[in-house]
Amino acid sequence: MLRHFFSDRELTDLSQNLPDAPSPLSYYPLLKPGERFPVNDPELAPCLEPRPKNRAEFLHGLLDAIARIEAQGYALLNELGAEPLSRVLTMGGGAKNVAWERLRSHRLGVPVVRAMQSEAAYGVACLARSGVYSQP
Repeated sequence: MLRHFFSDRELTDLSQNLPDAPSPLSYYPLLKPGERFPVNDPELAPCLEPRPKNRAEFLHGLLDAIARIEAQGYALLNELGAEPLSRVLTMGGGAKNVAWERLRSHRLGVPVVRAMQSEAAYGVACLARSGVYSQP
């Protein structure tokens, strides 16, 4: 979704001075209607307005919205019986964005740290190797 609005270079450059505090903007960042988690609503509409002229403010609003939705997801998992969070290990492309890491930590109320191995496929490979999710 972010790459729809920003190039990789813009994401890097604009993220350099983003505040840690929540954004005053209240987005639900979807490119088209429909959400599965934490709300299962195939008609849920995106909310990307108001759109500030300052692109850094827009990015801040989007990143904070993603962090807010992530926190809602973890809260729902907790309500359903999952263990409370003590920290979040992050990997993949988003793990390179320190500003988003700080926003996530603020919203989640726990440390968000980069995993030692940050390729997203690594975690899936470890799960596959463990056999925990093998079919009977």
